[in-house]
Amino acid sequence: MTPPLSGSPSRSSLKYHKNPMDIYQLLISKNPIDNKVGYDSFLRRTHWLKGKTPESLKKFACQQLNVKERNVIASLKMVEPAFLWASQDGLESAKLIMVEAAYKYTQSIGDTFPPIVVWNFFDSQKMRMIVHDGHHRAYFFHRIRKRVQVVLLEPIGNYDQMEDKFRYAFQIQKRVIDLPVSRTRNFSVIIS
Repeated sequence: MTPPLSGSPSRSSLKYHKNPMDIYQLLISKNPIDNKVGYDSFLRRTHWLKGKTPESLKKFACQQLNVKERNVIASLKMVEPAFLWASQDGLESAKLIMVEAAYKYTQSIGDTFPPIVVWNFFDSQKMRMIVHDGHHRAYFFHRIRKRVQVVLLEPIGNYDQMEDKFRYAFQIQKRVIDLPVSRTRNFSVIIS
């Protein structure tokens, strides 16, 4: 098989990808079309496509949790990753490496990195901000010592119901930055 000409799409870049390792390979390719497809695939994973707004991510999160949008307020904030609590119990090294490659790509094209989705449980004494989507991005931003942009969602109706939907997060009580990282196939290192 002959390699693609510079600037022409490879066979793998003609569609969107879901696998973090495939996206990573596209993002580090020397082919700019592969890079673009890799980044578009990454953005699809984050639910932050062209023209999206904090309200779009609020709608996505509310649909996932079967919550009425009118009972949630959304705002865009910069947050220290150390303040974020996890709603899952681990991270995957392949996803972290994909996030790092996507971040480097956004830096090279002058784009902003997609925000993560965080719920603000303002009545909770200990755990206030719980990550809904974006654990790997939050962890990565902690590693590079930067604040992470979040779409902060505040439940104004059915607060107890919302806390119940995040019962697992309140059970594990782990900060995102303290989550263990598991090896993923060929990726055995976290990020340098």
